[in-house]
Amino acid sequence: MIDPRAALDWEAVLDALLALVRTPMGADRARTMVLLPSAGAVNEAYRLVDELMAARMKGESPPVNGVADVRPEVGRAARGVVLEAWALISVGGAIAGLVDVAEWLARREGPALQAMGSAIDVPGGVGVRLQAAFDRDGQLSDAAWPKLASLRRQCDSLRAAVQQAFDAVLADEGWGDMLQERYVTERDGRLVVPVKMSHRKGLGIVHGSSHSGETAFVEPGHTVELQNDLRAVRDAIEAETFRILGELSGMVARVAVPLLAGVELTGELDLAAAKADLGFQWDGNIPRVGADGVVDLRRARHPVLALRPGASVVANDLRLDSVRRCLVLTGPNAGGKTIALKTVGLCAVLARLGIPLPAAADSRLDFFDPIVADIGDVQSVAGDLSTFSGHVLRLKEAIELARPGVLVLVDEVAVGTDPAQGAALAAAVVEALVEANARVVVTTHYPELKAAADERIVVAGMEFADGRPTYRLVVGQASGSQALVVAQRMGMPERVLARATTLLDERAAQVARLLGKLEAEREDVRLLSRQVDAQAAGLAAREAELATRERKLQGKIDGERQRLVEATREKLSRMEAELRELVKSLHAAPSLKAGNAGLQVVRAARAGLDEEQEATAPAYAAKVGEKVWVTTVAQHGVVAALHGKEAEVQVRSMRLRVPLSKLEAPRR
Repeated sequence: MIDPRAALDWEAVLDALLALVRTPMGADRARTMVLLPSAGAVNEAYRLVDELMAARMKGESPPVNGVADVRPEVGRAARGVVLEAWALISVGGAIAGLVDVAEWLARREGPALQAMGSAIDVPGGVGVRLQAAFDRDGQLSDAAWPKLASLRRQCDSLRAAVQQAFDAVLADEGWGDMLQERYVTERDGRLVVPVKMSHRKGLGIVHGSSHSGETAFVEPGHTVELQNDLRAVRDAIEAETFRILGELSGMVARVAVPLLAGVELTGELDLAAAKADLGFQWDGNIPRVGADGVVDLRRARHPVLALRPGASVVANDLRLDSVRRCLVLTGPNAGGKTIALKTVGLCAVLARLGIPLPAAADSRLDFFDPIVADIGDVQSVAGDLSTFSGHVLRLKEAIELARPGVLVLVDEVAVGTDPAQGAALAAAVVEALVEANARVVVTTHYPELKAAADERIVVAGMEFADGRPTYRLVVGQASGSQALVVAQRMGMPERVLARATTLLDERAAQVARLLGKLEAEREDVRLLSRQVDAQAAGLAAREAELATRERKLQGKIDGERQRLVEATREKLSRMEAELRELVKSLHAAPSLKAGNAGLQVVRAARAGLDEEQEATAPAYAAKVGEKVWVTTVAQHGVVAALHGKEAEVQVRSMRLRVPLSKLEAPRR
């Protein structure tokens, strides 16, 4: 069966996801994602993404970019290969990054993130050892390897002695006439001087000659032993370096399994964080996911359109359930039918991959397997398939697979053949799919299919107003194909349009007239709606004006109340001070008890005044279902329930309980 992603614009979503991952491991996982196998697996993936979205709202994100992709290097070490210094340094850095990731996960409150942190077995000791093994220049550290440091010192001393010996040769006048030029070069790993060919004998070891044959390269005899010692020390350094690198590589090999697992988990975390970021990018939400075949996408937008920065995308509600099993999308060409169909299909794919949907927070999209998509041209010259033949094969496959839990998407069902037979085939296919209790979304221009609505088959039309599509979906009303209107708008000659109108058969013409009448009536309704909206806008403006006056009046009342309260408090403070002085002066007098009682009365009055001021603090008149601004989190939310002076508010995927005094009108 063909992967539905191929027909549903998945590549554009994948590109957006790849732009958000921060590690090669995350990118690899994004490219090789498979559809999750169950509703439970989908909900588990969504839990992780939900916790990462909550962390991102707090300005926190996992430090995955500190973990380099050392899978090839660790794999080589596990096979017994001695790693180069740079590779060991990379592994040490990756382990340090894993430590940071594990610590970040351990500080999270979400169970999914904590479980992932517990699964990372960080070989921290190996990481510390690797980082201490090298200096800032990427060389094995003298402090960590004393024997290597001693050999390096010997090498430096011998190199200085050799250089000093050659400097003496160049400065020796006895060599002056024998030297072709006064410089030192290297041949076969040995330092030599250029000597005239006629003087080469008896000076030392000859290491070749120039192309012209006039110069011999001679290693002076008194430097031979020094250079032999230098070569021996260099060989010892090379052997000790190889031994140390082998020792460190063995350490990596012994922790290869947990190290590779940690790197892979980092890729999984990176991809989940990218999914969360993608959800924020297209203002998405995590849907409820069940196994009952429910599609309840609210204010859904096509994911690819939702990715366009600054684009105004028309949102639509799309619903299917056990009763309404099929949605038949009608309307003009380029009117948005295929976009609506692909919105359902691509959102179903996103849910199977644990990615937030570009839809409202109260959306639901159940688990569908398989998702069968017949969109676009399926013809094949090699397979001797016409467009229609390929289309029929896909319809046959869909009918064979149809059962509860299957989602079938067909763009222009049974198109590409004789209209009468195509319409009959389309109706029969839809009926078979619905009878099998699959969930079905099809687009069509067939009038017969538009008229097939019953409780199981819902017909919806893409709105067409003022000669142009609005891309709004109107459920329960079929829309005409508007082929002639679109052709006219595109500049088709009038004589061709007139002839096309004449050629419409009576039955099609009747349907077209009915749909045209319906469109006219719908336009009247839209006009009336605009008038009502205008009146409502006027009433809203008047209501806003009255509300402004009320707020100003309330402000004056509150100000006067505050002034009176402050004046009363000041008066009580004076009374309290006077009584305190009275008590102090009558400390030993019989009236001391009465004085103290008076003081307590004043204090009680003052406390009562404070309580009265707090009780008169204004509370927002919230309504269930209303969008509000929540000052405690500085986010918009929707009121879900009211409890006295408190309200439950849905803020994205979180449900908060806040005092009404912490709510305000929505902000723009």
